[in-house]
Amino acid sequence: MNIFQASHFWFFCFSVIFFLSLDFWSWQPESSLSVFYLPPWVIYFVGLQMLLSLVLLLFALIFWKTPSN
Repeated sequence: MNIFQASHFWFFCFSVIFFLSLDFWSWQPESSLSVFYLPPWVIYFVGLQMLLSLVLLLFALIFWKTPSN
């Protein structure tokens, strides 16, 4: 069985991304300089959105294949 065709795999991937998006770890961040003088949560958010875009692309290309007749 191909792991990318299993719905449990995709459920796990999207669940992990969802739990990473919860902001329970960064409630009282220390002030520090970051890339382009942005707060660290902005860089984290951009990275998380890029990861979500990649996973959605793979999900659409692999799991949502149209069955051939």
